[in-house]
Parts: sequence; structure tokens; C-alpha cells
Amino acid sequence: MPFQFSLATVLRLRENLEHTELLTLEKRYSELALAQGRLWEAEQNIIRAAESRQLQLSRGTTAIQLQLAIEEESQMRQQRDALLQKLQEAQKVLREQLVVYWKARQKRDILQELRKQKFDVYQRAQAKLEQRERDELFLLRRKRVR
Repeated sequence: MPFQFSLATVLRLRENLEHTELLTLEKRYSELALAQGRLWEAEQNIIRAAESRQLQLSRGTTAIQLQLAIEEESQMRQQRDALLQKLQEAQKVLREQLVVYWKARQKRDILQELRKQKFDVYQRAQAKLEQRERDELFLLRRKRVR
């Protein structure tokens, strides 16, 4: 009789849930990378704006141009702060998803281990049965020879 694991359906369900959580985790990593990239770009824009303002000051500029440059730089800093908040939120969501994924994986691992143990018991029982059959066959042949 072939091996049948009574919780095979549950194990498949756990495997599917783990896979779903893994896909969600990968999505969260992508969102985090995107947020990091946007924050880096915002930082680079602020640096370029500050360098540009310094260049304008060294060449001489009007007060209105300087005021506009300062306001633009201020807006960039506000945008960077908003992106930093999004990055922190993405990190938080990623940490939460990691916990969800590890719990799903742990539940699947438990069932996988249970299946392995049951299969080992099955294999030992099958080996004993086969050995008993060989022994009986040997004894029957031995009786015939006498």
C-alpha cells in the first residue's frame, strides 16, 4: 500500500500560504528599494540645489532669485522628509511581513516534519513487512526441500 499522509491537503494549503506570504514579502522588499531610491534622488536634488545656490551667490544674484532658490530648496527638503516617512513606513511594513512570512514558514515546516516522521514510520513498517514475507517464503521453501 503506498504512503498516504492524512494531512497532505493541509500541508499543500500551508505551502500555498507560505508561497503567498513570500510573494508579498518580495513585493515589500521592492517597495522598500523604491522608497530608498526616491529618497536618494531627493537627497541628490537638495545637494545640487545647494551647489547651484552657492554658485549663484559667488557670481552675484538678485535678492528675488536668491529667495526663489531658498524656497525651492525648502520644498525639496519637505519632499525629502515626506519620502523619509514613506521609507520608514515601508521598513515597518517589511518587518511586519517578515514576521507573517516566518510564521507561515514555521507552520509549514512543522507539517513537513510531521510528514517526514510519518513517512519514516511507514518505511520501517514496510521494511519489516517485506522482511517477514521473505522469511516466510524462505521457511516455505525450506519445508518443501525436506
